[in-house]
Amino acid sequence: MEQKSVHEPEAPMMSASDVWEDAFQLADLLRRNLFKTEPMVRLQIPFSLFLSALEEFNHDELWILRRRVEERLAA
Repeated sequence: MEQKSVHEPEAPMMSASDVWEDAFQLADLLRRNLFKTEPMVRLQIPFSLFLSALEEFNHDELWILRRRVEERLAA
């Protein structure tokens, strides 16, 4: 087996539960900040125009829109 070195050999090792908790906290932070990176504006257009725009979306674009709406409703 090849011997390797670590960056901070004196640093304490994190337990698996500590690593899991850190990962969960980071994921939660990223999830909460997901929509804060873009400015939110109210789009005031006739509903029929909105529906016409939706008709032009391809399958992948509609799937992305559905996912984004579901994420917003769950938040």
